[in-house]
Amino acid sequence: MSKAIALYTGGKDSHYAILKAEEEGYEIPIIVIVYPKNPESWMFHTVNIKWTHLHVEAMNKKPVIIHTSGIKEKEVEELLVELIKLKEKEEFNTIVTGAVASKYQKKRVDYIANKLGIKHYAPLWGSNPEELLLKEAETLDFIITAVQAYGLTEKWLGVKLTKDNIEEFLRICRKYQISPVGEGGEFETFVVDSPLMSKRIRIRKAQKIWYPQGYGYYIIEDAVLEPKGQHP
Repeated sequence: MSKAIALYTGGKDSHYAILKAEEEGYEIPIIVIVYPKNPESWMFHTVNIKWTHLHVEAMNKKPVIIHTSGIKEKEVEELLVELIKLKEKEEFNTIVTGAVASKYQKKRVDYIANKLGIKHYAPLWGSNPEELLLKEAETLDFIITAVQAYGLTEKWLGVKLTKDNIEEFLRICRKYQISPVGEGGEFETFVVDSPLMSKRIRIRKAQKIWYPQGYGYYIIEDAVLEPKGQHP
């Protein structure tokens, strides 16, 4: 069995990638979470990243927190330095990511993996974006935590994508040429439940922030783990 680490954001793609990789036989005991100082990081998400500790606990994984500047390209080298240190302490031969179509992200993780002498495995790479979103919504419970594309409005913030609203969401994506998986930052998500988690996340307090320019965020202010089945 291949032992891997996974780059994780708390969003649907990185979460679903772990699920798929484990289904395919990878052992993933360590979750790497990157905290970029710059919210405009080209590589890493920043919205609600601090709440990923709930995912890690519910998945019974070991978290590794890495802080980077968030500056384009520099943050890649900073991540590499920290992963070199990690590899001196932990055994792994693969890094798993949720890359779907972003050549920018995949190329840079390929570079990191090459420097480490390990494999980069992206189980979602090359997937049809619409089909992938439908599978993710069927398998995971996740909410939209950021919208940053023309056509997506404030009404989607904090909303869970389900069979009842996903076709409407996809129609908007088609109309405004938005990536259905949001990989270019058009929207971001936060997983609240999945088959990987022993408990689900209940958001007890959150704030919507909307800007006149047409983008906004759903900022989680308080959240806890609770037994599944208590809050749909």
